[in-house]
Amino acid sequence: MLLQKKKGLSANDLAILCLVVSRSTHELIHDLFVSRNYGNEDFALPTKYRSPVSVKFIHTRLGMSRETTRRNLEDLVRRNFIHKVKGGYIFPAQVGEDDLTKDVRGYLVQRLSVLENHVKKMPE
Repeated sequence: MLLQKKKGLSANDLAILCLVVSRSTHELIHDLFVSRNYGNEDFALPTKYRSPVSVKFIHTRLGMSRETTRRNLEDLVRRNFIHKVKGGYIFPAQVGEDDLTKDVRGYLVQRLSVLENHVKKMPE
């Protein structure tokens, strides 16, 4: 994957990042104001609306030991992929040149385009 190669992320790092991203942006599902105003290509969910994800939640969901998870999280914080906040960890809003998700989103758009072309060619 592009992000993994570019940034030197391990499979565990990517799993943790995916979990933290999905849980810390969970407010997009539950808060009508937030879902109407953020979470699209032009307006990222601000960091203040992101919910912290606990070490316990991460290590139990991923089946990793608590200590390994904690070390991996601290390494991701040190490398500025995630932020440590009161109550756990969050994936910060991605904006500008430091947007880590740009390559991933571009790849997904490309793959969706290929899929759309295949669907158009299918007989009805």
